[in-house]
Amino acid sequence: MGEPASPPSRRDGDLASPAGQASWDDIRIFNAIAVGGSMAVAAARLGLSEATIARRLKGFETELGLQLFTREANRLVPTSVGMELATEAGLVEAAARRFAIRAEAARPQANAPVRITATTSISLLLTMNATAISQAAGGVEIVIISTRNRLDLARGEADIALRMTRVPSEPGHYAQKIGRLMQALYVRRDVDPAIAPIISVNRETSSRIDDHIMAYAAGRPIAARVGDSAARYESIRSSGALSMAPCFMGDADPSLHRLEPPPEQTGDDIFLVSHEVSRRRPGVAAVLSALRKLFKEHQARLSGRAVDARGDR
Repeated sequence: MGEPASPPSRRDGDLASPAGQASWDDIRIFNAIAVGGSMAVAAARLGLSEATIARRLKGFETELGLQLFTREANRLVPTSVGMELATEAGLVEAAARRFAIRAEAARPQANAPVRITATTSISLLLTMNATAISQAAGGVEIVIISTRNRLDLARGEADIALRMTRVPSEPGHYAQKIGRLMQALYVRRDVDPAIAPIISVNRETSSRIDDHIMAYAAGRPIAARVGDSAARYESIRSSGALSMAPCFMGDADPSLHRLEPPPEQTGDDIFLVSHEVSRRRPGVAAVLSALRKLFKEHQARLSGRAVDARGDR
């Protein structure tokens, strides 16, 4: 006996319809015939030849094992089952149109603003340099989304993320270390650190920072716990508290005094994260380049070396 015939080959990426299920293309052709009443009208509507329409209809009927139309003079009239299936085909086409419309609406246009998500402290740095980022990117409009929530780049919730923990490892993500954020203990210059109220953080936010502040406090009471870095900086500046704040904030404020070098164990690496879907846009690529430049220029400030290099004020 000879070998069984091989199944028809398909182009790479083509899917065979599961047994008993029609392909979307065949349903679309069937619907066009049912709506137009003839192969000629369906061919004109779909931009196909009338011969292709006839061949596909014949194959479709054979695959289903059903006669979908009866042939009358200059017209194809759906059979009873054909009429039932034509109703379903209309729903399938309407759903396909809704799918295309929603996909188009969700896809950012080439000139759409580039959305950057970051924690509050990094968002503050971005805000301070927003015009420089935009100019370096060729005038691209940027949107800074300040949140601790991890927006999903793959789902288009943002275009670029600046993260310091749990860099995504899923396929399609790109992550590059672009700096290190260091924090240090600060107090206002007109406040005695020995009696200043102490503010720490929630351990859920950072057990490392809490451990360091508690060790420095050496048994002194904690007045409050504030998770947000920028809010702790404001507490130091406005209420005379003693706490940890990012060095690029505290060192730039002449009213504050840094009590000690930033401890390495409380530092965080900063990662620039993007996704293959959004990074294809020229605007996103330009902003990524601008951000790399910005963080390179501010490495010393972020790491606390700017004050170390010139001595405390």
